[in-house]
Amino acid sequence: MLVAESLLIIEPFILGKSIDGLILGSFDWIVFLFILFIVSNIFMYKRMVYDTKVYTKIYNEIVLKFVNNKKVSNSAKIARTDMANQLIDFIEHYAHFYISTLITVVGSLYFIFHQNYYVGFTVLACIPFLSLIVIKFYKKIKQATVVGHDHYEQKVDIINKENTIEIDTFFKRRRKLLIMSSNLQGKNWILINSTKSLFLVLGLVFLSKTSINLTEGELISSYAYINNFLIALISIPIGAESFSRIKDVIKRINPNDE
Repeated sequence: MLVAESLLIIEPFILGKSIDGLILGSFDWIVFLFILFIVSNIFMYKRMVYDTKVYTKIYNEIVLKFVNNKKVSNSAKIARTDMANQLIDFIEHYAHFYISTLITVVGSLYFIFHQNYYVGFTVLACIPFLSLIVIKFYKKIKQATVVGHDHYEQKVDIINKENTIEIDTFFKRRRKLLIMSSNLQGKNWILINSTKSLFLVLGLVFLSKTSINLTEGELISSYAYINNFLIALISIPIGAESFSRIKDVIKRINPNDE
């Protein structure tokens, strides 16, 4: 994972060199770029295949240990074993996402400052604004997650009663909770993306005003690093939401917390 992401972080730099080389009739850098794609994809493929083997085994072990907990109702057990999938999904996908994010933030920032430190300080100013968004929405998202999980644990018990009115009420309530969660995510998403877009524009303005004699390749490379850096930063609020879900699931499937 680290090897693949470390290779990909130099992709915009090699791409810029490839464009400048092609304009001058040279194919050296474009061949190097193609080799970079092949090697990074091979590493990524091996990781994905290995992940599935490991994480499915982990999930089965978690479930088998949890179902023996006699202090939890069968309805809650069924719901929580479903929730346990979120842990595996987090490890298999989000953990990789965060490693990629860390490498992207550090690597992109290095290339941005190397190209133009005015632009570097401009994009860094995005961090406090994103942090404020996380602080504003984290508690609400956490509350929505806990309430949603509590409600989901009642599903099997409600269905087993075979009472049409209660079942209808359950799913209507479920729908309202999902809508509420979706609205929170929507507000969160529009704020972080608006912030990202604003600082992308500011970064490009500073780049155009403070850089001299940029080649076509360097311009594209600089844009890619600015954009990648800001995209990686918006994983902060995404991470806060994921952390709240995973923390609640771990608490529910851990017998010691019952």
